[in-house]
Amino acid sequence: MWIGSPSSSLAPFIPVIEHLQEAACLETADGTLAVVNEAWLALFGAAGRLSPLLEGPGATAWAPVLSAFEDPEALSARVTARRTTRVASSHETLATTDGRTLEWDHSPIAIGGNVLAHLWRFRDATHQRKLEESVRQAQRLNTVGRLAGGIAHDFNNLLTAVVGYCDLLDTQFDHGDPRRFDLHEIRNAAIRASSLTRQLLAFSRRQIMQPEVVDVGLMIGEMPKMLSRLMGEQVKVDISVPDEPLEVFADPGQIEQAIFSLAANARDAMPDGGTLGVDVRQGHLDIDRARTLDMRSGPVVTVTVWDTGTGMDDATRASAFDPFFTTRPLAQGLGLPTVYGIVRQTGGAVTLESVPGAGARVDIILPAYTDAVSEGPTSLVSVTPAVRERVGPAVVLVVEDEASVLRLVRRVLESEAMVVLSAQDAEEALLLTSQHGGVIDLLLTDVVMPGLNGLELAQRVMAERPHLRVLFMSGYADHAVVQRDIIDTGRPFLQKPFAPDRLVARVKEVLG
Repeated sequence: MWIGSPSSSLAPFIPVIEHLQEAACLETADGTLAVVNEAWLALFGAAGRLSPLLEGPGATAWAPVLSAFEDPEALSARVTARRTTRVASSHETLATTDGRTLEWDHSPIAIGGNVLAHLWRFRDATHQRKLEESVRQAQRLNTVGRLAGGIAHDFNNLLTAVVGYCDLLDTQFDHGDPRRFDLHEIRNAAIRASSLTRQLLAFSRRQIMQPEVVDVGLMIGEMPKMLSRLMGEQVKVDISVPDEPLEVFADPGQIEQAIFSLAANARDAMPDGGTLGVDVRQGHLDIDRARTLDMRSGPVVTVTVWDTGTGMDDATRASAFDPFFTTRPLAQGLGLPTVYGIVRQTGGAVTLESVPGAGARVDIILPAYTDAVSEGPTSLVSVTPAVRERVGPAVVLVVEDEASVLRLVRRVLESEAMVVLSAQDAEEALLLTSQHGGVIDLLLTDVVMPGLNGLELAQRVMAERPHLRVLFMSGYADHAVVQRDIIDTGRPFLQKPFAPDRLVARVKEVLG
């Protein structure tokens, strides 16, 4: 589209510009706007923004265009600089007043060293930049999650030893011995620390979960009283749940924990009172939206938790899902990270929107339940061994790569008159079973170990000893082995950290 009088020297460029998919305009050498295409008008011409363009001289048309950007004066200076600098081409990213991100290219058109015109191209890169940021955020959280999961796994092993030896010492003191109080304080601190590791495992998506078909609408519809007690009298609780079932395949306890964590955050953001809202709805993710959220496309159930609190600025919002990041004194900074981990481990996604002074909104997006979701994993080893009548004390092979835990388990089981064989990894365990000529009644093995994991070890040993019973133990699900191949298939499992009495009870239960 010409602006002003046509120029014969620029006429050959008109068809090219008009057929460009991206927004483009052509200036004369002196900076007069001469040609624009339809994409350019569509990008900048909203609400009559470019009405002066078609009414006045072309040179005045840049003013309404510049007004679309956050810093029009700085952009005007850069436009002038580009006109006078002999650079083959240049590229910049610009932010608009309506929140879009535009990529801007400038190319001078010259013949024989003389600049005849300037070609400016604009492309709306808002969606692409948001997608890239989502990918970067997911990669960063995944990296932090792996670190947190590894720390939590090692910490659970240490806590197992602390709790276990506290319980063993406790039996050696008289009931009124004041040292028992100190011992109980140590044990209670370890139990509180184990709660922290559970939150870290939730964030790292390595928490032990027990999923089932859950009607999220029904579950949340039963929460008003509990949420009201949590929020206090100054906060109104507004819950909106449709009548139709909204089913997902998830751990109901974990979903409840996520909602209560968000509610607690909302309460702290409303010290003078306000409204907490929890809405549930059914929807559908198209392919583009699913790719942005790192989910599968298809039907979803969305739980929205919103508040009328103080809101967040950009810097706070960008770090909201980082573990241990908090703006509140004495807080642990694990509320939103825990929610993120729970939802991601369930196959869903979490989004956060917030503006200072205008509250916050968190969407928990979960895949809707279908029959395909409920299909269990294939079994790798027999769950139930052949029956054999035991004669004499039980013989237990304990495999654990943490030496302090291995010593604890051995001591506890031997105190129960069991014969204990011990190994620190699968290779040592296989050598021990090949050299041990007698019966082994139970394999008690950690799952996550160097070399073969506990499940692979059990498969190898049971091939030679079909009467063997197996009890797995772990503090987290590495590569989903614990969750997918042990918990979901009903194999006997003992979660770390555990107390000695729990260990004995579980071993005797599996031995029968």
